[in-house]
Amino acid sequence: MEKLGAEVTWFDDRPSNSFISKVFIRLNKNSLKQAIDSYYATILQSVKDKKFDYVLFISPESVNKKSLKAFKLNFTGSKFILYMWDSFKNKQSFDLVEYFDSVLTFDSEDASEYKLSLRPLFYIDTYKQAEVEPTNDLLFIGTAHSDRYNFIKKFIEPFFEGKKIKLYFFLSSKKLYWLKKAFDSNFRRIKYSDVSFESLSHQDNANFMNASKMILDINHPGQVGLTMRTIECIGAQKKLITTNSNIRDYDFFDPANILVIDRKDPQIDRSFLDTPFKPLPPNLLFKYSINGWLADVLK
Repeated sequence: MEKLGAEVTWFDDRPSNSFISKVFIRLNKNSLKQAIDSYYATILQSVKDKKFDYVLFISPESVNKKSLKAFKLNFTGSKFILYMWDSFKNKQSFDLVEYFDSVLTFDSEDASEYKLSLRPLFYIDTYKQAEVEPTNDLLFIGTAHSDRYNFIKKFIEPFFEGKKIKLYFFLSSKKLYWLKKAFDSNFRRIKYSDVSFESLSHQDNANFMNASKMILDINHPGQVGLTMRTIECIGAQKKLITTNSNIRDYDFFDPANILVIDRKDPQIDRSFLDTPFKPLPPNLLFKYSINGWLADVLK
């Protein structure tokens, strides 16, 4: 936004990013109501004399109706915008919609059900196509959740036997690993040595993508919106293998570049592995860039 000439004031949606705070907010944010109210009151006090053209919330987790109402009363000349990069059933934040002038979502089902604007995610310039000779045949980078690990071990690794695969499973903390190991059946087989507890930088992510012929995307079983990794493939102009069948409904879908596989019985056409990426037109490259996203979100 600043590169486009805006003056930006930014705050985290959550009063704390500690592991315990995140857990309580996601399970029941009312348990931290006093802390949340105090946090947003402090924010409002610090900016109450400013004038904003836009007040933009991105997939909020902690803000409540009381705090939003106070912001609306103070910034009467501002356009309030909500962008959701998660579904409402995961964030449990649909009750906030009434306080926004514009609501956009990456989830096609939410967009259809609630009559909202559908706007997929974006890639940043770091992921633009680079002239690098790939050394990996397939790359997977993602959080270790649901059936991802077991799916890759059962179906993907055997199919790509003899080829070079790069896998990067991430978890935010060792504590979370052991909790999931104890209570999540999908985690029973995941080896400690297979998980990384340090997130990759965007540059590291992009370097791995540039060094790979194609990318594997395994969406969460309950997610219909397109992952960030999917959109990054547009910028990097990399072929994609994905379990998200909803991708067929998007304007950039081309079977020459994207192979949709069934989560329970994946069939991978070997000819897909050997054909080159079919370049996308400039209008689609712009649409899914961060500047294209801002153009849609801020109109």
